[in-house]
Amino acid sequence: DEIVQEEVFGPVLPVLTFKTMDEAFQLACDTKFGLTSSIYTTNVDIAERAKNELRFGETYVNRENFEAIQGFHAGMRQSGIGGADGKHGLEEYLAS
Repeated sequence: DEIVQEEVFGPVLPVLTFKTMDEAFQLACDTKFGLTSSIYTTNVDIAERAKNELRFGETYVNRENFEAIQGFHAGMRQSGIGGADGKHGLEEYLAS
């Protein structure tokens, strides 16, 4: 489905069903983009697996307020190298 294959910016909550965690991780990684992912779980083993297997620049666990503007972040694949936020981004433009 396009909503989970493309890089969507906005208040969007796609919901998909899956039968196993293997299928869930495969669905999550089946995209050419990789800026940010998030997972909500009470299972520490699943959280560790997400940290290790999801191919995104950032993976948040049980968190709905993502990066701070002063933070540095990076994406993977066609989401670019990132990092142009806050003071880090400003410093890139000030360097000569």
